[in-house]
Amino acid sequence: MATAGQQPLTLDVVTDEGALTALSGPWVRLHAEDPDDNAFLSWPWASTWWRHFGDGRPDRELHVVVVRDGPAVVGIAPLLRTRVGVGPLRATVLERIAADAGDYGGMVLGPRAEEAVALLVDHLAARLRGDADVVVLGRLASDARFTRLLGDELVRRAATVATTVDRLAGACLHADVTAGFDLARKAKKHKIRRYRGRLAEQHGEVAFVRHTGPTLEEGLDRLVTLHDRRWAVLDEPVQGLMAAPAGRAFLLDAVRALDGAGALRLLSVEAGGRPAGVELDLVSGRRQFLFKGAFDPELAAFAPGQLLHHRAFEEGLAEGIEVFDFCRGDAPYKRRWTNGERTLATVTLARPGPAGWLARQRWRAARALARRRPG
Repeated sequence: MATAGQQPLTLDVVTDEGALTALSGPWVRLHAEDPDDNAFLSWPWASTWWRHFGDGRPDRELHVVVVRDGPAVVGIAPLLRTRVGVGPLRATVLERIAADAGDYGGMVLGPRAEEAVALLVDHLAARLRGDADVVVLGRLASDARFTRLLGDELVRRAATVATTVDRLAGACLHADVTAGFDLARKAKKHKIRRYRGRLAEQHGEVAFVRHTGPTLEEGLDRLVTLHDRRWAVLDEPVQGLMAAPAGRAFLLDAVRALDGAGALRLLSVEAGGRPAGVELDLVSGRRQFLFKGAFDPELAAFAPGQLLHHRAFEEGLAEGIEVFDFCRGDAPYKRRWTNGERTLATVTLARPGPAGWLARQRWRAARALARRRPG
């Protein structure tokens, strides 16, 4: 609720391309103010995804919720409205833009965050009584401000909004360095000096190259080449955004947009001029997301991934990074660099009672069918 002297917040929904483009400036400013740094809620990431996967699709419509305090934007929930399934399994869903292409979801929040989330939940409840069967808020981090405020609000609305929480398997590991971080000790533990020395002895001088601006495309070529070379020797299908041409095209365009916004760290290590590994990191505020890496399998014995992690920490610490986030996936190599973890959850909203239960079942069945469909 607004306190004395404050005007109530207002809410509107962006549903067309022109209004979305006009929102870019306020979105960038609000994202920079949000203390929950999240690169996957940034304007470059969300708008690039929509251009690749939403624009022109008859089954997807923009539904970006904007909360304002007078003229100032204080909340943005980047949602879309989509229809999934056919026949009796058909369901209309509100979900996050780039729901499967970003490791963390949520809402961009500024001042009066509690009120903004309450207004969002009011809006979502109204949509569930109208043109939406379910609302799916995916990949919510356990320690994010939005997750806590959403949970509090949904408890208060239990009689009018049915909530299902699905905990996702695995942890998201991170290194919080605000209380100090002994990088020299980590380097010794990971044998960084030994690996670098051996790589130099056998393949020539070791150098690290940051790719940005005019050199960005060279770095992207290295990323694609080494990614494909590595997966070619693995006895399993390619996973992630690089698995299909559409996902790869989106990721490369998003990287270009993030680099233009100063939110990218693309780093490669080479020996004698030969690329040995590449690391793609995203930066949001004082948080660095170690998002994707690739290395030459012929040089795996020299641990190019570990060399790149050490260099990323070294440069990030010098630049004032406070949290190094290894994103989704509980891999042993991540645990050796990190000191904390968070979990993710998907929150599904529906109307109370049998109608809401049936809507959730239709959505889940339609989603399962789509995942089994070839291509």
